[in-house]
Amino acid sequence: MTTVRLMTYNVHGLRDDLSALTAVVEDLRPDVLVVQEAPKLLRWRSRCAGFARAAGLLYVAGGRTAGGNLLLAHQRTVVHGHAEERIPQRLRDPIRGVVSATLGVGGRKFGVVGVHLSLSAAGRVRDVDRVLATVRSFGDLPVLVAGDLNEHPGGPSWRALTGAGLQDVAGDGAHTFPAGEPRARIDAVFVSSGGGVRGRAVDLPADDESRARLARASDHRPVVVDVELGTDLGTDPGTDLGTG
Repeated sequence: MTTVRLMTYNVHGLRDDLSALTAVVEDLRPDVLVVQEAPKLLRWRSRCAGFARAAGLLYVAGGRTAGGNLLLAHQRTVVHGHAEERIPQRLRDPIRGVVSATLGVGGRKFGVVGVHLSLSAAGRVRDVDRVLATVRSFGDLPVLVAGDLNEHPGGPSWRALTGAGLQDVAGDGAHTFPAGEPRARIDAVFVSSGGGVRGRAVDLPADDESRARLARASDHRPVVVDVELGTDLGTDPGTDLGTG
């Protein structure tokens, strides 16, 4: 059995306390970090790479080319392929996109899809359609979908994802926004249902120092899950994404 720790985190454009942010990531030790609101403007690529280095992770894909969605991974993770996509938006709306990769840990392959859905209901419908198309591109591989849905549980986007056979790993988990005094759960991780894939939410540190660090690091709190990949999964070499 292979266990992968995945963390999703809206980092607010790296505009807050970067040392607190990197400390949060280091303390939680993800194999895969899915980032929303990564740098998208001046020097965005070098800033994304710098954040990866500071957190002790490797830059996999994303940034402006994926609408601010970014994938980072621990060095034990093998990258078999990746893809980045911009989703057309209305004039003056923030850019959106999808970042994805075929990854391997412990000899098991799986897909990861990073998303940050629109603030508008109509935009979220469009975005979710592209996310689900990306999920289907992995074929029979187990897939982990993570990101900021900008919507409360039970909303249309959540229903679309679960209706497509994805499970909300955190269930009735802790609120994620705003970071200082969270009142809403708008960040989530979904995993493929069936096939021996199981996910378990990981509690964030709750001592006073850790809570203060979370409040300084970003305007969101992260979601962290440990995902078990069944021993018979992820061995088909024909399901890689392209490398671009």
